[in-house]
Amino acid sequence: MIAVRHTPRFPIAALSAIAIGSLAASAGFAAESDLAPAYATQSLRGRIVWLDEALRRKHGIVVDPDAARTTVALETADGRLVPIVKDFRGRGFHIDPKLRELDWELLVRAFPGVPFVQVVRTYVWRDGKKYEFDYWCDVYAIPMYELKDCECCQGATRFRFRETKD
Repeated sequence: MIAVRHTPRFPIAALSAIAIGSLAASAGFAAESDLAPAYATQSLRGRIVWLDEALRRKHGIVVDPDAARTTVALETADGRLVPIVKDFRGRGFHIDPKLRELDWELLVRAFPGVPFVQVVRTYVWRDGKKYEFDYWCDVYAIPMYELKDCECCQGATRFRFRETKD
């Protein structure tokens, strides 16, 4: 009969973590806490436009055809153009043309030195009232942020406006 001696694995795991951390630091990789972005949260109001069309209309700038309709921006009442990051929240503005007909208030993250903003929440103004906006699946009761079939049931989604309390 062979006797098996149980040794705790923690010291080896701890040493491995320390070694990996040391290698990462020496290779110039930042720790996860160092990667946390610094940003300011802002509320911006305006209409969604294609950036290339707004640049042509406002400044006479004509972009190359391959750059047309690649970026959307929020055009504020004072004429600023604020480009929007195309991620899971910003993608919907590229897909659904109806969204470019609405009066928006966007809660965004603005990063220092970056002209683009990242959308956090979307609100629509109608008849002097503010509504939170998303696409909604009535079958699975889940919100989505772009016009597409429901990820669960593959059924149609619809606009959902919920009046805010503020």
